[in-house]
This record gives sequence, C-alpha cells and structure tokens, in this order.
Amino acid sequence: MSRFVKAIWFCSALLLLATSACGKGTPVSSGAIYTQAAETVVVQLTLTALAVPPTPTITNTPLVSETPQVTNTPLLSPTPALGTPSATLLGFATLPGSNRTSCDNFQFVTDVTYPDGMSVPAGSSFVKTWRVTNLGPCSWNKSYHLVFGWGGKGTNWNTAGPVAFPGVINPGDNMEISVTLTAPKKAGSYSAAFRLQNAKGYILAPLTIYLTVVITVQ
Repeated sequence: MSRFVKAIWFCSALLLLATSACGKGTPVSSGAIYTQAAETVVVQLTLTALAVPPTPTITNTPLVSETPQVTNTPLLSPTPALGTPSATLLGFATLPGSNRTSCDNFQFVTDVTYPDGMSVPAGSSFVKTWRVTNLGPCSWNKSYHLVFGWGGKGTNWNTAGPVAFPGVINPGDNMEISVTLTAPKKAGSYSAAFRLQNAKGYILAPLTIYLTVVITVQ
C-alpha cells in the first residue's frame, strides 16, 4: 500500500474520531474538523514527499568517439636506378649496311694501341689502331675507308675525316687501320664507335661489329 493511500485512511480515521468527540464533549464545527483534516493530509503528503528520494536527473553521456583508424603512411618510392646513358650521336655517318649479296665481311682481331679504358693525358693527341681480318670473298683496296660512327660526347672525334685502307687486303689477310684523335681537356671517360665502309658506301658486315675508342682522361 502506498504512503498516499495510508494518509487518506489516516485522515478518515481522524474524521471519525472528531465526529465521535462531538457527541461527548464540547461541540466542534465541521469547518474546523475539515480544516484540521486537510492540514493533516498536507503534512503527511509533505513528509511522504521528503521521504521519497528525488528522481535522479538522467544526463546523456556523450558517446565515445571512435578512435580514428591509423592510415599507413606511404613509403617513399625508391629512386629509380640510373640507366646507362645512350650515346650522343655526333655526326653519325648515315651509311647503308651490307646485304646478303655483299662480299665484304670482316672480323675484329684486337686493339693494337690504346685498348679500351686506357688513360690518356688531357688535351694530348693519340693514335688509335685496330687489327681486323678480311673474311672475303672480295678484296679490299684504298677506296675503302674507316669512318666515324657515333658517340664521342665531350670530344671532337666526330670531325675526324674518313681514313683510307692502306692498300689491297685479300680475303684471309689481316689489316691494321688507325685514326688520330685528341683527348678532351676535362677529366672523365670518353668513348666512340667507328665503322668500316666499302667503295660503294656500304658498311662492312657484320653490322653488329664496330670498332671502339674508350679512354680515361685524368
């Protein structure tokens, strides 16, 4: 049973007692009885209200924000490896290559002077000499030439003019052919390629073989 209902019953009992008292003693007005009962009810309700603990105020607890996901910091892309720089074409001799019917074929034998990688004083003149073999079936003569091919960045080797073969070179014979060049004045490595050309302007076969100059200036 709730406290409020108990208070109602209590007040009713008081009214009955008050009524009973009116019959035995000094008369009491009904207004006084009601006033007293009402005051009693108010007091009882007040005590009841004080006895009940206040309802706690519900506060909205803010939701815990989600921890942001950690993003992977991209790794620095590796620096690309430096490739071998392509040779700078300096005065490349645009010459037709040999065909299957060509009789001019050769084989490289060796570097007679200044093998590749040899050191040369800065600004000095030097003579590069190669030895090759005539693979035939045709003979060579002074109408054949050694000509500049490509490369020579940082040099003036592309200005070297054609060098005539030394004479008649029959199939199976060896030939030495030379070109005079000047080393650059700046330290570094320098290289170039030279080709063999017949009287008709065709490059001697095989086309994949060429004569190189590779020096180091210190």
